Amino acid sequence: MLGAAFMLLADTSIVNVAIPSLQRDLGASVPDVQLVVAGYVVAYAVMLITGGRLGDLYGRRRMFMIGAVSFTLASLACGLAQGPGELIVSRVWQGLSASVLYPQVIATLHLTVAPERRGRAFALLGAVVSSATIAGPIIAGLLIAADVAGLQWRPIFLINIPVGVVLIALAPRMVPAHRGLRMRLDYAGSLTVVLLLVALLVPLTVGRDQGWPLWGWLVLLCTPVLLVVFLRLESALERQGKFPLLRPGLWTDPAFRLALALYLVYFSAVVPFFLYFSITLQYGLDYGALATAGAMAPYAAGSTLTSLWSARIVARFNAPRTILTGCLICVVGSAFMIATVGWNSSGAHFGWAMAPTMVFTGLGLGLVLGPLLNFVLARVRNDDSGAVSGVLSTAQQLGSSLGVAVIGLAFFRGFHGNLTDLGYPELRVAMMLGLAVVVAAFALASALVWRIARRSRTGEGSAAS
Repeated sequence: MLGAAFMLLADTSIVNVAIPSLQRDLGASVPDVQLVVAGYVVAYAVMLITGGRLGDLYGRRRMFMIGAVSFTLASLACGLAQGPGELIVSRVWQGLSASVLYPQVIATLHLTVAPERRGRAFALLGAVVSSATIAGPIIAGLLIAADVAGLQWRPIFLINIPVGVVLIALAPRMVPAHRGLRMRLDYAGSLTVVLLLVALLVPLTVGRDQGWPLWGWLVLLCTPVLLVVFLRLESALERQGKFPLLRPGLWTDPAFRLALALYLVYFSAVVPFFLYFSITLQYGLDYGALATAGAMAPYAAGSTLTSLWSARIVARFNAPRTILTGCLICVVGSAFMIATVGWNSSGAHFGWAMAPTMVFTGLGLGLVLGPLLNFVLARVRNDDSGAVSGVLSTAQQLGSSLGVAVIGLAFFRGFHGNLTDLGYPELRVAMMLGLAVVVAAFALASALVWRIARRSRTGEGSAAS
């Protein structure tokens, strides 16, 4: 399960450092490269909820196998692509496959690991999430630098094939059987939620890269309409005694609504930071792919460390308190990053200068990842675990896309030229402004966790009385 999660999460960032090689070998234009990146992200995000529900209905082992086979074949297609169009289609295929596979990982850990060991399982998953984020660029940098068999960028996709084969071979024996609910999929709800997420994510990814054209704003205006249609469809199905994609009853739990908002807000600060930090390093200070990944590694190191210890910390202090501490550490760490960037006016030894603050902020991230996922899933019914896993993963992806868009407004401040025209002085100021938005997002996340903690204490008090 953790091996599958690592492969999927590393692939979300593995392409970023391969862009120059892709452009040279395939003659890809800037819009082509944007679609190679966005195609995976959008396809992955829009099908996560449906992918999770498929596991609830038809069995998680079965959907794990289908997802693993499909992802392996899609990776082969990516590695063999002869033109930008083929690569874009293959990346979309990869994203759709990942959306089927990843929710099965979360739901299986939740349902099959004994309650007393579940916190440890999600702590390990949190460590995988942290390490995979940085491992993707490092693996890509090493493979491209090695130019294995003269294949340039292709091994970053082909490396998934042996991993996928191992997962497929082990899954029948190691993934616990689950018969599923044997009920019909909510096709209308699935289609509506896909359209809703496409209407939201395409403008935030493709539209953002194209300078926010009119069509992007028009498509965004469709999202509230589609949301109302989706909620009414689900309510109607529940009244008829059928099985909706997402039970409307889930939204009546205030803690669940707050947790969903927390996912959106918290991850709007995490993933965008790495994007704009890498832009500052590569364009402002001429860092190479490996040097950039190495400069980001302290963040992952800190996060991995506390992720591994988070289960014990939760056992001693409870989940809401642990998560709140993690969010506050992220606030303080990001504020120290602003001070560090402001102090380093020349950019000399920038990566080393940022390392202490990145380790510190990463320690906070590790206290949030595993405990938050385990805390939310503990509150849902077993037959909803797959769908809720998909919802939480979707919220994470939506938060990341929203964060990239919002922080980008502060980072670029109306700049529409070529990034190579920007030097370190301009990017230094941009990084400080972007980090100010990051601090605000972490502060808002802390406020949401505080409200969740208050509601949890109120619920425990009511139960005791």
